[in-house]
Amino acid sequence: MDTLAKIKELVEKISIDTEKVFRNGNKSATIRARKNAQEIKTLIPSLRKQLLDEMKKHDTTDAR
Repeated sequence: MDTLAKIKELVEKISIDTEKVFRNGNKSATIRARKNAQEIKTLIPSLRKQLLDEMKKHDTTDAR
């Protein structure tokens, strides 16, 4: 769940920075938003693996 919380936090930061980009053309906000988007990209495989592992745990307990 920590990974999901981190992704949510990064999405919120991207939202704020993207607003600054489109409203004011803030170049620094563009850099921050792109950096955070890249970090999300690296976290997604980890989240996918965690979800799959969790599903496998539940499948084995349900099969008993």
